[in-house]
Amino acid sequence: MLNAMLTREAIPVNTKKTARVEAALAEILAEATRRGFFGTAGVEISVQDGAIQHIRRKVDRMEK
Repeated sequence: MLNAMLTREAIPVNTKKTARVEAALAEILAEATRRGFFGTAGVEISVQDGAIQHIRRKVDRMEK
């Protein structure tokens, strides 16, 4: 039986990409929480079989 209880650290690609996800979120959060920002922001993570495949940053600004 395969070990179904793998942690994110057990999948080598996740260790590096987890740091990238955290950095992306920190950058977007810093940008979105400044005065004058109106809109939505987020980080989308694509995962296949427990491994992070893609990281997408989304920022949608509204003009007021």
